[in-house]
Amino acid sequence: MMRTIPIVVVGCGDRATVYCEEGVHNLKTMQIAAAVDPDTERLKYMREHFGVPQEKCFTDIEDVLRQGKIADCVINGTMDSLHLRTTLPFLQQGYDMLLEKPVVNNAVDLFTIKRTAQENGCKLMICHVLRYAPFYRKIKELILSGELGEIVHIDTSERVGVFHSSVSYVRGKWNSERECGSSLLLAKCCHDIDLLCWLNNDTVPAEVFSIGGRNFLVPQKAPEGAGTRCLVDCPAEVRERCIFDVQSMYLDNCMLPWYPWQCTGKNWQDVTHEEKVQSLKTYNPHGVCAYKAGGDLVDHQQVSITFANGSTAGHTLLLSCMKAGRRIWITGTRGELEGNVDDGTFSLRKYDKKTSTYTEKIFDFIDTQGETGGHFGGDRGLVQDFCAVIQGRTPSVSCTSIEDSVNGHLTVFAADAARKVNRPVRLEGKE
Repeated sequence: MMRTIPIVVVGCGDRATVYCEEGVHNLKTMQIAAAVDPDTERLKYMREHFGVPQEKCFTDIEDVLRQGKIADCVINGTMDSLHLRTTLPFLQQGYDMLLEKPVVNNAVDLFTIKRTAQENGCKLMICHVLRYAPFYRKIKELILSGELGEIVHIDTSERVGVFHSSVSYVRGKWNSERECGSSLLLAKCCHDIDLLCWLNNDTVPAEVFSIGGRNFLVPQKAPEGAGTRCLVDCPAEVRERCIFDVQSMYLDNCMLPWYPWQCTGKNWQDVTHEEKVQSLKTYNPHGVCAYKAGGDLVDHQQVSITFANGSTAGHTLLLSCMKAGRRIWITGTRGELEGNVDDGTFSLRKYDKKTSTYTEKIFDFIDTQGETGGHFGGDRGLVQDFCAVIQGRTPSVSCTSIEDSVNGHLTVFAADAARKVNRPVRLEGKE
């Protein structure tokens, strides 16, 4: 029986604690040796849920770094803009690491982290959890088996639902590239661009073009007569016809309750209804009119990729869709594949010489939990694979090592640059 792996958790927010839940309670392969977070409520959560000793709870990474290497590895769940300075010192002390995506927002820092991990002999995996969803893992296995032949084109889309768009990218803490350091494509769809590069990693991306903009979630598109805070100065008749009304979105039907109440300084389970209402009326950014929330991210974007072998790929990103979901369509020289991960099915089609049409085989997947959590079973798969790597076992086909995560990040950087200059951008892929 393998020993449990001692881990330091840096940044004890939603994503890191999901990985802890999988590793400690479900897989029973992890033991949390220490936790670091400036929010003392989050440290309290780590003590109560994962048994972290009081003396091993820190509000500053310097406090734990001064103790030397006290565990095998780190789960780094800090915000995007903090990744460089919360990653390098632990790698330099020889910690292996599971690092939340995106790694960083530029190529220089990306290669610095990659090089530091290699120089210190550290295993570094990135939290591209969708690779581990059975849906996408099966697609990768079919490609590797030759069922589709050579890949000609991959087309994907991510339609972000109204609620998720609001709570994360319109009113939430990822609503501004200036503030959090990540574009919408990097924050939301580095998953999807990673999938395009991983599924087609017999080759490498060579050129990228992208279009898009912030054209709909802007002040001039707010409902006529809208105020600045829903519960303060927005008339009832206006709120009635607005899909972003906070009464229904956050008070009546809050799908992701751990996000909108973080600003209260309490764990979301402890926030009373009265406190929620008061926060939305005053200081809570989620109480601001969605059209006037001041974000600077695009609300729609398309990406076109040309790979070195001539194959192509495309991705479409849309905020505030009525039905959320991710779709994929792959065309190969021997077959094609089309599916929707939210519905849990995809079809494999092959040309039928007998009828001059096609045969079709449908693959079904039980876990269809969508954007409200779980990543279609990928969260558990990621943690399981990370533990296997740390324990010296062979990783799965989905392995998100930094070496195989670089191309997806470089493609996102190139796409955002191409959108801004309105011309294709070539990828050099060199450090």
